[in-house]
Amino acid sequence: MPSPNANPTPITPPRVPLVDSRTGLIDRAWYLFFLSLNNIATAVVDTVDIGTDTDSLLASYDAALRSVNQELQTLPPVVTLPAPDVLGDCCSALVSQTAEMQKQIEALQVQPIVDTAAITAAISAASSAPVTKTADFTVSDNETWLINNKSGSTCTVTLPSASAYSGRYLVFKNLQAQTLVSATSNVVLIDSTTAGTAILLAVVGNWATMVSDGTNWIIMQQAANNNLLLE
Repeated sequence: MPSPNANPTPITPPRVPLVDSRTGLIDRAWYLFFLSLNNIATAVVDTVDIGTDTDSLLASYDAALRSVNQELQTLPPVVTLPAPDVLGDCCSALVSQTAEMQKQIEALQVQPIVDTAAITAAISAASSAPVTKTADFTVSDNETWLINNKSGSTCTVTLPSASAYSGRYLVFKNLQAQTLVSATSNVVLIDSTTAGTAILLAVVGNWATMVSDGTNWIIMQQAANNNLLLE
């Protein structure tokens, strides 16, 4: 039987919670402390010789329990923090990325990737038949091979914008002894670097091929000036 004068288990510090949050049961440290009190109290009760010292011991333990209870009452309440919403945060980020990607796709759809109109015009021009002109004229998008048959005076042609048709070519031929000139100074002769208006000489059968460099129409091929043209 334990002796009433045995040293009890030291009191558990107030910072240790009375109930273990993991198990929902009394904390082990507090359990051992209360178990030592129970053992001492049992030893005192079982002893027939209860004196003044025993009463004092019980009174001191009672005071200690009251102090512990007061400490527990003054401890700040336990605050349970919400668990981080990992799945919600991940989904939110994914939705934002999807929305941004959708905006980029819509922006690409607004801007044409290929200039289909220019491609169609180039194909049409390359496959067009020769066109004969009997008066001043403007070159159409589907015209590539052009014959000047205007009589009596110089024939003036309005060429397409060189900047809009970079790489496009035009072929002209004379059926009249009249010059063929451009309406604006945007033609560079085969032996020059300066833009002017002259295209064909006033010679029947004279011809020239010109290509747009994005700024002017450059004559790349032409009939020799000293050609002897036979009937």
